[in-house]
Amino acid sequence: MKIVCIGDSLTFGYGVNKNYRWTTLINNSLNNVELINKGANGDSTAGMLMRFHTEVVLNAPSNVIIMGGTNDFLINSCLNNVKENIKLMIKEATTYNIQPIIGIQIPIKPDIAKQLWVSNINYSLINEKLKEYRAWVINFSKENNIQYIDFYSAFIYSENTADLYVDGIHPTSVGHTLMAEILLKVLNKIRN
Repeated sequence: MKIVCIGDSLTFGYGVNKNYRWTTLINNSLNNVELINKGANGDSTAGMLMRFHTEVVLNAPSNVIIMGGTNDFLINSCLNNVKENIKLMIKEATTYNIQPIIGIQIPIKPDIAKQLWVSNINYSLINEKLKEYRAWVINFSKENNIQYIDFYSAFIYSENTADLYVDGIHPTSVGHTLMAEILLKVLNKIRN
């Protein structure tokens, strides 16, 4: 199984040593599964769509994990733009017989993000968009028989959420370990 992971800094692993990123953790723990990390810091779903053919299709994977949206919302892009970009990437993937998997972005911790990222952004509003996006992904995935990974819920329901964030937006190595655990469950379901 060869999987390309296309996304933004949450896929790339911003703020964490590459040995502790969720993509590396999966590569180190599963035989016969190769994850290729094509995350790009600061990328939007429009940017991901533009590089999809080169970075996903030309790598000829069996699967693609598509995860984006947070940066779109940080620059005040609307939810419909994110949905359409995700749908277009899914369409391109299926055209080339690549099974898509949608990764649901993690929520933001506004109190930490205001201190360590940018102080004048309404992170609560962005979290509302992420919550709406999550609901859409789950419904869309069920309607279209597409697999999804709910990283969002794992972070929302974790007891020590402060330990999971570098800066309120990006996960720590503990957060990446949690993401790898969630993904492992999904991959085991797909492979069986």
